[in-house]
Amino acid sequence: MTDDLAVRADSVSKVYRLYDSPFDRLRELLFRAPRHRPFHALRGVSFELPAGKALGLIGENGAGKSTLLKVVAGTAQATSGTIERHGIVASILELGMGFHPEFTGRENARMNAALLGLSGSAIRSRIPEIRAFAELGDFFDRPVRTYSSGMALRLAFAVATHADADVLIVDEALAVGDGYFQKKSIDRITDFQKRGGTLLFCSHALYYVALLCDSAIWLKQGEVAAAGAALPVVRAYEAFLQEKERERSEAEKSEIAPAGVTDGRRPARFTDVFVHDGSGYPRAEFGSGETVAVDLSFETEDPSLAFQLRVGADREDGVQAFAVDTRAEAFAPLSGRRSYRLRLVFPHLPIAQGQFRLYAFLGDESALHLHDLRVLRPGFTVISSDYAVGIVKPRHFWTVAEGSVDAPLSVAAGSSAAS
Repeated sequence: MTDDLAVRADSVSKVYRLYDSPFDRLRELLFRAPRHRPFHALRGVSFELPAGKALGLIGENGAGKSTLLKVVAGTAQATSGTIERHGIVASILELGMGFHPEFTGRENARMNAALLGLSGSAIRSRIPEIRAFAELGDFFDRPVRTYSSGMALRLAFAVATHADADVLIVDEALAVGDGYFQKKSIDRITDFQKRGGTLLFCSHALYYVALLCDSAIWLKQGEVAAAGAALPVVRAYEAFLQEKERERSEAEKSEIAPAGVTDGRRPARFTDVFVHDGSGYPRAEFGSGETVAVDLSFETEDPSLAFQLRVGADREDGVQAFAVDTRAEAFAPLSGRRSYRLRLVFPHLPIAQGQFRLYAFLGDESALHLHDLRVLRPGFTVISSDYAVGIVKPRHFWTVAEGSVDAPLSVAAGSSAAS
């Protein structure tokens, strides 16, 4: 391994043997006949983690993330493939792993620190720091079997991050602690990174992965579904989750014809609906804050009829982003022609990020009866230049009071409105 690599995985696979009963395991041993089903937890996973960088692992439950971390940490052996590690590796895997339940927190901290290579004098100097960080109070000198899961997490995290490790492996540890401890842990992880430490981080909190990690791997059924820079991989995984949710909860709904629409002749119908940036040329991908426009064309055989239009957008998981219609417009309802063409413009659409379906509704003069419905899936995608949370990116500003906390805040100070 080259000096600038902390971890290298080469075609790592892990296969578990699944037995229907303990007797099948015994029969297999005695009669030398297979009585198990192979389960492939990992299939040919490869990656390189440079020293001083952070790699995030994401994926659904059962995707193989924890198995891969155990193999990297050395607590599990790969069925095939190789793992190379450089330097001292500290890991926070399953809660309580490496702790003896009958020993106290202090005794477990000493043993784990010794296993990580700390000398006796280093351990003695670090124990007060570990105790202070874990905030266990008198429980630090009580058996670990008396700890709650959160207390065991605090001790494990304190030991791992005070052991001068070169590589820190964290498996979903922040999900157990409370908000205060999560903040404290994240601060500790960022300090570790600033000191040049290498981080292998697994979490369902994609916000943490996008902010803490330089690169990411998305595991799906034990295989690498995507790998690369953290933000694009996180976005790809989010899109997968949204599509999966859409298929589960709205597949049948999307096939049902809307109320008021029949398979026979309609009083009016759309002839064209498309999204663009105001230029008139179709476009589906936008940056946050860009102008988004929708052109709609429809026709009717009866010019005396009157019509209203509505356009809305839903995120792929069903969350409605917005909806607007023509009822408040001076020209509405539309009447007197056989064909119509309209353009709806959203200047500087304040959407942060996401993939959206576009709905175009063509209704009667009261917008109650639906003549036609056009659904664009996907209608458009908004991509943020950095990791964004939520749908809306509102214009905003901050102000800082001068002097005491009772000092008045000036609206003119510190403006940072989002475009």
